[in-house]
Formats: sequence, structure tokens, C-alpha cells
Amino acid sequence: MSNEFCEKYHYNDYQNTLEKNELFYIKLFPRKGNSKMSEKDNLVSRRGFLKKTALLGAGLAATGSMVACAPADGTSETIKWDKEVDVVVVGSGTVAIAAIAAKDAGAESVLILEKGPAFGGTSALSGGGFWIPMNYPMAAEGLEDNREDAYKYMKAISAGQSNDELINTYLDNANKMLEWLRDKFQYEWVLAGTTYQDYYEMPGFRPKGRQVAIAVDGKKASGAGAWQYIRATVDSLGIEVMTETAGMELVTNAAGEVIGVIAEGIDGKLTIKAKKGVILGTGGFDFNRDMTTAFLRGPIFASNAVQTNTGDGHLMGMALGADLRNMNSCWGLPFFPLDPEKLMGEADWQIYRGKPGAIVVNKYGERIGNEASAYHVFNRAFWNWDTGTFEWRNTPSFWICDSSFQERYFMPGSGYQVGVVPEWMAQAETLEELCEKLGINADGLNATLTVFNANAENGVDPDWHRGEYQFDLNTAGDASRTDLKNICLAPIAKGPFFGSKYVPGTCGTNGGLRINANAQVINVKGQPIPRLYAVGNTSGSVMGDAYAGGGSCLGSGGVFGMLAGRHAAGLESI
Repeated sequence: MSNEFCEKYHYNDYQNTLEKNELFYIKLFPRKGNSKMSEKDNLVSRRGFLKKTALLGAGLAATGSMVACAPADGTSETIKWDKEVDVVVVGSGTVAIAAIAAKDAGAESVLILEKGPAFGGTSALSGGGFWIPMNYPMAAEGLEDNREDAYKYMKAISAGQSNDELINTYLDNANKMLEWLRDKFQYEWVLAGTTYQDYYEMPGFRPKGRQVAIAVDGKKASGAGAWQYIRATVDSLGIEVMTETAGMELVTNAAGEVIGVIAEGIDGKLTIKAKKGVILGTGGFDFNRDMTTAFLRGPIFASNAVQTNTGDGHLMGMALGADLRNMNSCWGLPFFPLDPEKLMGEADWQIYRGKPGAIVVNKYGERIGNEASAYHVFNRAFWNWDTGTFEWRNTPSFWICDSSFQERYFMPGSGYQVGVVPEWMAQAETLEELCEKLGINADGLNATLTVFNANAENGVDPDWHRGEYQFDLNTAGDASRTDLKNICLAPIAKGPFFGSKYVPGTCGTNGGLRINANAQVINVKGQPIPRLYAVGNTSGSVMGDAYAGGGSCLGSGGVFGMLAGRHAAGLESI
């Protein structure tokens, strides 16, 4: 696809538009005064949440207010429609691919409703990679992949939280999605060229090639660039987009078919008929504290998802009896917390924790895992429930480095400048003083570092195996450190020392409405809810409780979006 095509339909300052998301959220859901919610007000028990879902509402993390998501009363005969289209798509992240597929497959009219002010949601803020096994750019580069290995890998990592129907559907259609967008809309796909490839060295693993991205002038586009192209395609097909318009309720007829959506925007409510179907893609539920407390396996303190991700699509589907899958899981991402009340923090995309001269410990001074492992993998280490002290033993934890790290590498929050120390980072001349500032048991940390430093000198980590895996070496490892026996390990011994709290977070939740091979939403009796679909983080992910590799979220959302759009377009109109 050419830059001219993109410029014809959309923006050169796309990133500036995306920054309006937070302003929109504050405007639509203002905090009353400057008061902060108490933990008691903000967090509810699982039982309390389930009672609230009977009322079909969702608490917003920043305000605690309730957004109704119940099916609308009345029948198709009594409802006055403000607008009628073939397919209504709720959201504009990977579900935008569903809109393109529906229009391409014959739907005469498709409407996208986007809650925020900018097209693309969290997808447009992503790195732009799509995890696609057996992709054609991989084959063109002479990188071998095969279906048997891809299946083994997905089956092994999903931890029993996916199923063969979804995995096989994904493998059958992943590369077909790339070829469809290439052949029909001139998308160019390239290997992502990043070290963030398969995250687990398990059966079927590939160290390179399964992540692809849309190319601009032959180079990998970011999420913002990718969603410029997707928006350009949307506009070229005549698909209408309504921003600052949230889907709130599903409308059903007497037969239980989903026939429309009640939306709410700046000018009030809008009742929209969907003659063929509704496709939900409202993102995750990161910013619905009721839901994260009730469903996730442990607490989160930060998210880089857009703040409009409050579980709207989940609640709309649940109101119709939709079954759920994978709700205990998220795309895990550790953070340096800055404002946990607002789920704001410095995301550790750079894997600061695994570079030579750094370590992560809990308040007892104990290491909690392989610091060089992938972000989703390490995030799981925080949720270790101590049955003796009745607490999350590793939450919060603490990131620590010495001056050898600070002199060589940029610090978190430094603006990628070596030598800069952010004001929120604790600093001390001795480890004992640092422990006092951070609240770490000094004896425990000294015992840990005595063992860790001796092992680091020898280039080994018998406790957590840091630096033994290709992912470790290709991401956190420093190949220029010829002075080290293991490029991921260096002693932590030279003052001054630096440290910060280090906590679990997400780049999106990935549990949601149960779907089948057509991305149709399945109810609690195992039957499809007629004319209702879910994709992306609104659905239970094909990845299960895993992050297969960089681009897993966009890849799975795009593939099932294509299938949902095609299936909906093929239905008879009502």
C-alpha cells in the first residue's frame, strides 16, 4: 500500500490524535473533586462483582461509576431505529479488520463505533507486530516452519486454557489473512526484525520469523502506522466510523437474535439496527477494577491499554448469557509504578530487570524468577500466594541495580539517556541504606546477593537459569560485554545503588466471551448467540494463558476478526 493511498484518506499526525484518548476519558468520566477512592470503595470481592453483574454494570477504575450494558427492552417492532446498517462493529482495534472483511465479503453497509476520540484503541499504541506462524515473508527468507510444530507450540504454551478448535482455526487462517490483505488491498508484510519472537523454548518453538508487520516503504510500521493503513482501507471501502461513541447495550428480537446496538456519544443515545450482525471488539477490562479484582489471578498496578477499556463488550455479552473463557489471564507486563490509583507506570519493555547488573527481589530480599524472561512470563512471578503469611509474597517486588548498570545503560524513566536517574528512583551509597529506603529486609538481600554474585562471576544461575535461553540472550543480554561469562549476568556490588518498586501490570487483559471457529459468541449452554461475534481482547484468546510471541494480540485479533466479518456478511438480513 502506498503512502499516497494512506494520505488520501487519513492523517499525518495520527500520534497526536491518539493522545486525546486520556483527555476524552477525563471529560466523559470526570473525577469528582480531587478525592481519591479508598481501597474499600475501589476493590470489590468476587461475590460482590457477580452480584453487580446481575445489575449488568461495570465499575470504572477511575470513578467507580456504573455503565449499563443490559439487553434493551422491547422488540424489533417497537424500537425506533436512528440508523440501520448491515453490520455494526463495536471498537476499532483489531476488530477493524472484521469491518474490512465484512464489507469485502458483501455487506453493503458497515458501521464502526469507537468509544474514544481516536481510531485504533490500544492496537494503535502497540508495536505493530502480528504473531503469524508459517507466514509467507518467513518462507521467502528461507526460514522453515510447519503446521505440526506450530500446533505443538500453541498447545504446549496455552496451559489448557485454549482448545483445538480455536488453535486449528488460527493455524489454518493466519497466513491467509496476510495474503488476503496483500492481494485485495495491497498490504505489504515484512518480518518484524525484532528479537521479540517466540517467548518459550518449548516444543515447536522458533527463534525467528513468526512475527510480521505491515510495511511502510519496506520498513516495519508501528501500531500507529499500521492503524493508519487500516483506517485508510476502512475509508476507501466507505465504512462509516463514529468516534466518541460507545456501544452500551445489545438489542435482541423475540428469537434471541442480536439485531442492534444502543450506543451513547456526545449528543446522547443512538439506536442502531444491525441487519446481519454485531461484532464486539471493545478491548479488555483493564480499567474496570470490579472485573480485574473478580477475575484476574492477582492484582495489577498499571496498564498501557487505553483507559476506555472497561469491559463494555464483555458485559454486553454476559447480559445475553455468554459463556466466558480465559478470564484469569492477561498480556502480562511488569511496571515501575508511578500512580497505581490511575494504573499509570513506566512499562519495562526494555527488560531492565534482566540486563547485567540488575536484579528483582521481594521485600524479603529473595529473587522471584528469571529476570531475563519475557515480560508476560515474569509477570506471573508476582502472583505467588504465601500460605503462611497470607499475602502476595512477591507483590510488590523491587528492581535493584548498581552503578555499573547505571554507567552503561539508560535507566527506566530516563528518556533513554545513559546517566540520567529519574527523581522517583531511590538511590543510596550502600545496599543497607537502599533497603531501608525501599522497605527490603537487608539480611535477606545480602544473603541473596552473596549467592547471586558468586554465580554471576561464573556465568551461571542455578536458581532461575537466567541467560540459558535464546530469548534471554537476544533481549536482555549485552553481546558487547566480553568481560562476562554470561552476557545476562554481572555482580551487583559497586555503589551507589539504585532501586524502585516493581509490580505486575498488563498491556491488555485477554480473557473474554467464549467464541467458536467463526468468532461467534457461545452462551453458557454451548450454543452460538445468533448474530453476535467477539474478537480481540473481548474474546477468550486462542493463546490461552500465554503470550506466544511478540504480536500475539494483534495476530489473533486480526485472524478471528477476518473470520467474524466474513461470517456475519454471509447471513440473511433481518
